[in-house]
Amino acid sequence: MIEHQIKLNSFFETTYLFSSYSAEHLFLLIGFVVFFVWFIRSLKQKPESIQQRILLVLALFLTVLQLAKIPLNHYTGVFDVTKDIPLHMCNFLPMIMVWVYATKNRTVWATIFFWIILGVSQANFTPSVEFSLFHYDAIRYWMVHLMLVLLGLYPAIVWGWELELKDVGRSFIALNVVAGVIYFLNLILDSNYLYVMDKPPGTTFFSLLPEWPVYILVLEAIIIVWSLMVWGVFRMVKSRVVNKKAVI
Repeated sequence: MIEHQIKLNSFFETTYLFSSYSAEHLFLLIGFVVFFVWFIRSLKQKPESIQQRILLVLALFLTVLQLAKIPLNHYTGVFDVTKDIPLHMCNFLPMIMVWVYATKNRTVWATIFFWIILGVSQANFTPSVEFSLFHYDAIRYWMVHLMLVLLGLYPAIVWGWELELKDVGRSFIALNVVAGVIYFLNLILDSNYLYVMDKPPGTTFFSLLPEWPVYILVLEAIIIVWSLMVWGVFRMVKSRVVNKKAVI
């Protein structure tokens, strides 16, 4: 099994399937943590305008990487309109991040912050990617999902952006509006974008929930509770950092 886990694909090769919690998966998660710390420490030394520019370029790169999936899947003959349009949360968030870093809009950032912490982070620990690196879709998956976490946390860590309690409500309402729009698109496309029509395939957090449509209601309650928990932890950490600086 270990031999299988460490074998890698080429750019278009589909020989080796990805396995959660394999050596490859653990290497990616640990590697990201190391990169995250290095990136934060290095970039925060630069003027804020330069930081913003670099983060904007990163968001644009992730957007291009995500959109490139469409022509690449066409080229390899596997394009599926029910799966490959960027309507899943992790797929369209890079585009929103472009707006966040182009305008330094705290409100939009705070709205999607909970989506990143609760949704994108979960996708890194229970990934749905099919193939191992360095298949092009594996590159896209990991770059988008890991770098979104970095883009989501950076303004809070370096720029000191705050989360307010009303951001929890705003985030929940916005998510339901987006889900409502995508629900009707799913009806047209016979798809399951944003997993509002059924639970995602494979073993993920959603596997623990009841079947559709009950799981939607349970998920709504979980989102509210977890968002409040994230806000509480965020405020607690911020408070401790402020108190520590005051003592120093």
